[in-house]
Amino acid sequence: ISFFLLLYWYLRSDPQDLRGRSPSKRGVGCQFGPDITDAWLAKNGVQYVVRSHEVKPEGYEVHHNGKCITVFSAPNYCDQMGNKGAFITITGDNLSLQVYLVESKNFQPKFTSFEAVPHPMVPPMVYANSLFGFS
Repeated sequence: ISFFLLLYWYLRSDPQDLRGRSPSKRGVGCQFGPDITDAWLAKNGVQYVVRSHEVKPEGYEVHHNGKCITVFSAPNYCDQMGNKGAFITITGDNLSLQVYLVESKNFQPKFTSFEAVPHPMVPPMVYANSLFGFS
């Protein structure tokens, strides 16, 4: 398996409430439980994972006893989902932000949700055309 395929699989995996792993409802990756999150955090020496790539009605959702956080910043995704967007502000002592991982002894996330606003008349998903190499 190529590194990029494995990375894609991990990026498309989503948290679930049940322990262990389950097939993904989205057809790629898997769903993982709080025990998987705990094991991954321990193996990598970090306390939290902040992830995205999954629409959430309020723009964010906290999973696995606060150790896995989903933040989705695109409000009204594809002009049809009706979701809010959100961003996260992280403060705390000894804060270290590395890619998508947060390590801090006093982790204090603050979530800000926002509604969609009108945008130029551009068809949804136009950015995914071959011009950008995402064909």
